[in-house]
Amino acid sequence: MSLKTVTETDFEKVSSYLSGQEGKLVKFLQDLIRIPTVNPPGDCYQQCVTYLNTKLKSMGMKTQVIRVPINEQKKVTPHLMNYPRYNLIGRWNTGAAKTLHFNAHYDVVPVSGEWKYGSFTPRVKDGWIYGRGSADMKGAIAACCFAIQAVKQCKQLPRINVEVSFTVDEETGGELGAGYIVEKKLVNPDYAVVCEGGSGRTVGCGHNGVLWLESVITGKSAHAAHPQNGINAFEKMSALVVHLNRWKKNLKNRSYVSPNGRKMHPTINIGGVFEAGSGAKVNTVPSHASFSIDRRIIPSDSLRDSEREIKKVINEAKRQITDLRIKTSNHLEIKPCLIDHSSYFPQTFSCVVSSVLGGRTQFNVCDGFTDMNRFVNSKIVTVGYGPGGKFNHGVDERAKVRNILQTARVYAKLMLSLEEKK
Repeated sequence: MSLKTVTETDFEKVSSYLSGQEGKLVKFLQDLIRIPTVNPPGDCYQQCVTYLNTKLKSMGMKTQVIRVPINEQKKVTPHLMNYPRYNLIGRWNTGAAKTLHFNAHYDVVPVSGEWKYGSFTPRVKDGWIYGRGSADMKGAIAACCFAIQAVKQCKQLPRINVEVSFTVDEETGGELGAGYIVEKKLVNPDYAVVCEGGSGRTVGCGHNGVLWLESVITGKSAHAAHPQNGINAFEKMSALVVHLNRWKKNLKNRSYVSPNGRKMHPTINIGGVFEAGSGAKVNTVPSHASFSIDRRIIPSDSLRDSEREIKKVINEAKRQITDLRIKTSNHLEIKPCLIDHSSYFPQTFSCVVSSVLGGRTQFNVCDGFTDMNRFVNSKIVTVGYGPGGKFNHGVDERAKVRNILQTARVYAKLMLSLEEKK
C-alpha cells in the first residue's frame, strides 16, 4: 500500500521540530506524572484535565471538558461519588469530511513496593523517564500532544480532521471514560488510534476479553476452642481454589494464533484480592471469606461461554465440597476485540510505522485489555499503538524518551498520510 504523498522535506521539518522539543516534551510528561491520578479511587482527575486542557488550548485546539453526570457515575462507581470523573476532548477541524481520533487514558494504577526515585517524582536516567504512568500511559499523551503541535507549528494541514480524547478509568474498565464519550456520541470518528496495545514495529489489532468475578463464601462463626461448632469459610474457600486450580489446566488445551504467529491461551488468575471480612480474629472460626477471579478470554472464545464455563465449575465444586455456601458476582466484563487488519486504515498505519522506523511491521493481539473495544464495538476502525515502556503497573515503571519521540513522529506522519476519500 502506498501513502498519500508526503514530501520528505515536509516530514523532515516535522521530525526536526520534534527533536528540538525533546526537553519540553520531557518536562510536560514529568508534570503529568507528578499529578497522581490513581485509580481507584480516582485522585486528582480535575487537576489533570485542567492541565491537559491548557496544553490543548495553547496549541489552538477547541476543547470540551466533560464531567460525567452524577446519575451516570452512580451506576458504575456508587462508592466513589466524592471522586468525580472528567474526560477531555480536543478538536482540530481542518474542514475535511473524515476524522482521525487519538485516545489515551490518564488514570494510573495504585503504587506499591520501593521505588528507586519515587513513583510521582519523575526522574530521567540513561534515556528513561521513571514514574507511575510514564509507560501506562502518560508517555502516549505526551507523544500525541507534541505530534499535533509539530504538524501545526510546521504549517502542515492534514486532509482529515484531528481529534483527541484523554479519558478516565481505563484501569477499571473504561465505562465512564472512553466508554462514556463513545456511547454518548460525543465523538464519532472514522478512524481511531488507542495509544497503547502496540509499540515499536508492532501494531495492535485487538486484545483479549476479560471477566472479573468476586466469590463470597459464607460460613458459621464459632469459638476457636470449639471449631466443630462452626463452618470455616477460609477452609471452604481454600477447597474451592484447589478445585479451580485443577480445572484451569484445561485452558492450556485452547489457543488462538495472533496475526504475527504468536500462540495465545486463555488464562485465569485467582485471588488478586482476597479477604476475611469484618470480625476476623485469631481465635474465631471465620464466617466470611472472599476472593477475586480474573479470567482472560482469547478472541476465538466468547465472553458468555467463558462465563457459563467458570460458573459451571463453581457449581460442580458446590456439589463436591460439603457446606460450601457461595455467591459469585460479575464486576467487569469486556468482550474480546479484533479488527480486520487487512483493511485500509490498519494497513496505512502499518506503512507509516515502517516509513518512520524502517523495517517490517507486524500485527498483534494484546494479552491485556485496552479502551480499543469501546471504539471497535461502535464500528470505528481502530488500531492500538503507543510508546510502550517497562514495568507497567510495577515498581520503577519507565518509558524511553527516544520511543516517545518516535511515536510522536508516527502520529504526525499518520495525520499527513491519511486520504480523506477512503
